Amino acid sequence: MSKSLLDQEPIYCVEQIKIPNGLPTLLKTFAKEAIRAQPENLEEFALGYFQNLLTMIKLDITAPPPTMEQLIELYQQTKELEYINQVPLAEMAAGIGIHAAAVDNVFKLANFPSDLVDPKEFVLLLLTCTAKSFVAVVRGVFKLFGAKSGGKVPTPLFLLCAHHLAKRDKQISPELLARLEEDFKLKEKKHVALEDVQTNPLMVQYFKSDKAMSLIS
Repeated sequence: MSKSLLDQEPIYCVEQIKIPNGLPTLLKTFAKEAIRAQPENLEEFALGYFQNLLTMIKLDITAPPPTMEQLIELYQQTKELEYINQVPLAEMAAGIGIHAAAVDNVFKLANFPSDLVDPKEFVLLLLTCTAKSFVAVVRGVFKLFGAKSGGKVPTPLFLLCAHHLAKRDKQISPELLARLEEDFKLKEKKHVALEDVQTNPLMVQYFKSDKAMSLIS
């Protein structure tokens, strides 16, 4: 482990210790995430955790979330696009009334590796801004992407959404998604509805209670 600041500037007595406000809560929350994740490299995990925390602090929490109607409209306008640059995507969002600060928040949180963005992932991340739990997001996926098809979503599109969510919710493992995809293949599911997901044995645990579950970790 690398040398800490305390090794460079030793604390010799209790009188030197002044605990900053909020430090116990911060460390307790970090410890819970670390225990849950069981990272192989704790320092790398800590770096990612506190970088994400810094990003959250920089977000404009006053930004009004988009409405479901706005999200549906944005998806309908972009669903045939595989990728789109961020500026025209932001302009399309603004054109249907989505607040610029909400769009900026998503770009900050997503930290897309290039200017090209999958518009489906962008719309999905906007959806997460309107939901307070993982279950609420899953329900929203069917309202959003199944708005014109009776609440049913093409199975590949649902799995794509699940993979995007899994990148931000460590409780959703790649192994789980692989098993879910195989299960849908065996059942020859070309489209899935909310009921198909919430009653699936692999997913039941997530629907037992609608507790808030972090999508940013």
